[in-house]
Amino acid sequence: MDVYIYRRTIFLRETDATGVLYFSEQLKLGLEALEAYFLTKKFTLQQMIAKGDFLMPIVHAEVDFCLPLFVGDEVEIHLSLEEIGTSSFTLKTRCLKGGVEAATTKIIHVAIGRESGKTIPVPELVLTPLRQL
Repeated sequence: MDVYIYRRTIFLRETDATGVLYFSEQLKLGLEALEAYFLTKKFTLQQMIAKGDFLMPIVHAEVDFCLPLFVGDEVEIHLSLEEIGTSSFTLKTRCLKGGVEAATTKIIHVAIGRESGKTIPVPELVLTPLRQL
């Protein structure tokens, strides 16, 4: 299994009054890493939204925090594919600060028909880049 590494800085807007990364922002970092990965594969979420007859909502999300992240910290988000199911896929991230694990996330997306709202097989448009992860 390959890992995509996304590097960035923690910004003030992502922190609470004490300068520590606000808890929900960790999930955003994971989603940002996924979007950045898709861009390296010449796939954009705009393509999915504009051309697709499907949506990929999140049905499960979890975060484990190991150490605080502060404004100005440089982090690496390691994105990996844990599983592809018939109608869903599971992504994991490890957020590292100076090589030390600061947090992990697990996010499950499910494919649904745009009109029906019912589950459908994960479309090839999404599967192709995911299989390279």
